[in-house]
Amino acid sequence: MKNDIENQAVGYQELIDEVEKENAEIDKHMKYLLAGLTAGRKLSDQEYKCFIDRALYKNRFTDIAYNLQISESTAKTYYQRALQKLQKEAQKVKLIYRRK
Repeated sequence: MKNDIENQAVGYQELIDEVEKENAEIDKHMKYLLAGLTAGRKLSDQEYKCFIDRALYKNRFTDIAYNLQISESTAKTYYQRALQKLQKEAQKVKLIYRRK
């Protein structure tokens, strides 16, 4: 009987540990989501399209430039600006999240 109780206690602790790990993972994803949502609103249409095409679809800058009818260097500039804005917003979200 005593052994059953100890086994159950270990099982419950493992379950609690697993839930805590999942909550930490959810928090991490929430930070990314919040940063993306807030920064996404600050990107110009060109920055957004360049970022999505490059980061999500893995398109080459030459292809992005062709599709948007801009030069390759302009596509790279838009992408870099988008990254900078996203990083800036990520830092803000990180600071806000720490306060809670």
